[in-house]
Amino acid sequence: MKLPAAYKFVALNNDTYEVPYPPLGFYPIAEHQQGNGDMFGLYWPIGYEEREPIVAETWHDELSVQPHFSSLDRFLVAVGRFDGKYSDDTVPETPTFHDDPQSPAASLFAAREHLKSQNVEAAIACLETAVVVLPEYGDAQALLCAQYRRVGKNDAAIKAAVQAIIAPPCFGARPVKIAQWLSSQSSCPPELESDPIWINRERLNLKFFGVEENDEYKILHAAIEQYLDAAAFVPAMTLMLTYAQLMWRETVSFQERYEFDCDEFVSWQRDVAQSQYGKSRILELPDQRG
Repeated sequence: MKLPAAYKFVALNNDTYEVPYPPLGFYPIAEHQQGNGDMFGLYWPIGYEEREPIVAETWHDELSVQPHFSSLDRFLVAVGRFDGKYSDDTVPETPTFHDDPQSPAASLFAAREHLKSQNVEAAIACLETAVVVLPEYGDAQALLCAQYRRVGKNDAAIKAAVQAIIAPPCFGARPVKIAQWLSSQSSCPPELESDPIWINRERLNLKFFGVEENDEYKILHAAIEQYLDAAAFVPAMTLMLTYAQLMWRETVSFQERYEFDCDEFVSWQRDVAQSQYGKSRILELPDQRG
């Protein structure tokens, strides 16, 4: 995991989580918390371990992660680190698109503003920025899918739909309508012909919780295995996080029925990242003693 040059300006906690939320790859910053359990932290998007992280914030009441800042430098500017107004207690607001044009959250907000005036192409440009910076940003992928459909880019819409479906719940609401649309499609881009989400599109409605049995978990788990068999580690690890976060919110009896053990599943995630993908999602801080 590539540390940003400015990491010494914050106190990082690099302890590993034994639960799916916050997601593997999120490391809290001790300063600038609101005192309500929410926290800012560095987050490395899946597949971007060799790049510098973004800075996101957990909203624990809704189990979400808000991708506010495109870099630690942008975050430090927002808390006044470089203008003499710094305080550990400063809690920064989400940046505007003007202040941080690579911010996934600001890009999504800007896209929604463009859509109010029916400026679809400008909205698409903002959403493409958001998903380039954070591919697992489900809210942005779902909205991007809808806009691609509006302008007749069906192949691009299908790709965004698959990304929205495998995206973890912490980065967006379940895209039920996107899944419904995808299930009605009869052809896809060549690179998705063997994709397990595409193949099972007619069996996925993304409705979870409140039932005793749900075969969608079996479909998702099988999709993870298929991605791994194809050495498609980024979608595999993305869907692993999604599966874990969904199952984690089910009842204990439901988890037992589907043989879900949280500790074992998180351990599996780490094993895939380290031994198969070859890029650990565990942050190692340099020893600064002496």
